[in-house]
Amino acid sequence: MANDKSTLTDERLYPATWDEVKEVELDDALRATPAQRLAWLEEALKLAWMVGATKGE
Repeated sequence: MANDKSTLTDERLYPATWDEVKEVELDDALRATPAQRLAWLEEALKLAWMVGATKGE
């Protein structure tokens, strides 16, 4: 049984095709809590500000 679980984990961590990669990313995004989504947004805005992509003063 432990072997079956590790196989499923490996398949989840290492998708084989681009379509599978997109599906995994979508699953992760939909599973995120509002707090996690806000944290990702804050990080993206911080990065955009650091590279000068925003007009933040």
